[in-house]
Order: sequence, then structure tokens, then C-alpha cells
Amino acid sequence: MRTQSIDTHPEAERILIELIRLAPMSKRFRLVQSLTQSALWSSIHAWLERHPAASEQDAAVHVISCVYGAMLAQRVQKALERHEHWRVQPIDLMTVLLPALQAFEQLHVPAYLAGSIASSLHGMQQLARDIDLVVALPQHAVAPLLDLLKPCYILDEGEIREAVGSRTSYSLIHLDSLMKVDVILLKRGAFDTCMHQLVSQHPLDENTPPIRLASACEMILFKLRRYQQDGQSRTDGMHDDAEWNDVLGMLKVQAPVLDLPLLEAWVAALDLTEPWRRVLIDAGLQDV
Repeated sequence: MRTQSIDTHPEAERILIELIRLAPMSKRFRLVQSLTQSALWSSIHAWLERHPAASEQDAAVHVISCVYGAMLAQRVQKALERHEHWRVQPIDLMTVLLPALQAFEQLHVPAYLAGSIASSLHGMQQLARDIDLVVALPQHAVAPLLDLLKPCYILDEGEIREAVGSRTSYSLIHLDSLMKVDVILLKRGAFDTCMHQLVSQHPLDENTPPIRLASACEMILFKLRRYQQDGQSRTDGMHDDAEWNDVLGMLKVQAPVLDLPLLEAWVAALDLTEPWRRVLIDAGLQDV
């Protein structure tokens, strides 16, 4: 078995994996929250220390540009110009997530949590740079959705309408913390239909209702496919070790309960046989 870090002893990692398996989803979520909470806030205040004449809004726009790109930074800058007394708040994942989930629920639009938070909850916990929501949003729900989202998020109406029409994705920026929420439109293909049936509810916070969460199966396949696509698109021969480690972590933690026949059926359908064989070896689930 290949450990997640070269300086981690295999026995230490086995103990950690057993502890994760025993931990409820709520405890795993609290660890992700702890790792994430001050990340963006700290970056903004560190930039301010180096540029004492700048405003907090200036610092926020700079950091957002570095983390999320110039286009979203411009969107944030325009929004903050309308909020003279705005101050960035440390990230609380539930505070960021709930207004969007409640908006979708109010419109009877199915939505579930995916992305790095889902892979952390199913595998090894890590900092979340953003939040991914998968939704089945129909065109007729866009207008009322915009009204529900605007009080809490910075958004672009044109981007949302275009994404819903093309079944792609759009980004929201939580106004208080500037955490990004990527809303991914559910497609109608066989893979998305199958994975949607595996979504289940989990209590992540004692003060909120259970949250619908992507399955480990979906996250393993999604990240393995993205790893392969990234490798095929690169010309420098490098690989995305973070993506690979995400898949490894989920395989190690979920090993006793994995639906291997289902995974292997989709591995074949998605043409992932070669990276799947290697990741099983690295995870200690298959001999060399």
C-alpha cells in the first residue's frame, strides 16, 4: 500500500484509516470545517499586513483573483463597492451552504453535496477550497432562484441562465466569507442517472437537517476520470497527485463497504481500466 505522504509510516496510516472509519460523518465534517475555516480570512489579513495602506476590500479582491481567477475577482469587486462597511468573515461551511440548499428545497429542486467536501467525508479529510453542489435545475426555476440567492451570494444572472441551458455549471460567491460555491447541473446521461440513485442523507451538523451527499462510488469515479483527463491533456508528463491521493484516500477508507462490481462496470464503461488498476495497487486492494 502506498501511503498518502512519503513521510507517513504505513502502520500509522492504517491506524488513522481505522479511526476515520469509526468516526461519524458529523465528526469528519467538523474536521473539514476546522481545516477550512480561516484559510481565506488568513490570506486576506496576511496581504493587508504587507499592504497597510490598502482596504480590506482591496485585499479581498486580490486574494480572490489569486484563488478563483480574475473574472470572479471583478465580480466580487463590483459587489463590494455596494457594501461600504463589508468585512470578511471566517468561513463556516454550513453558513455558506445552507442558503443555497434552502433555495433549491423551496423550489423543489433536487440538490446534493459533491466535490472536495464529499471526497473528504468519504476518505481523508482536507481543506475545502470551494463547495460543489449538483442540482437538477429546470429553466423555469431560474428567475425565482435568483431572487432567493441574491441576498447571500454574489452571482452573474447571465452565467446562470447560460449554464442551465447548456447543463454545465455556474459559480456563486458567498458574500460574507467569499467562499465559492460551484453549482453543477445534473445531466441526463446514464452515469449521472445511476450516480444520482446512490445519493444518501447524512447528518453533518447537529443544528441543521441531514444533507444529501454524493456516494463514495460517484466521487471515486469522478475524480479518477478527472485525473485521467488531466494527464491526457498535459504535455509535460506531470500528474495531479492531489486528485490521485483523493481517490486513494476514499478507496482505503471505504474498502470494507465498496461496491466493487458496480465500480468496475463503470470503470469499463468510462474507459478508466488503466488508472483503476494502478490505483487499486497503490491502495493495497490488489497485488502488483
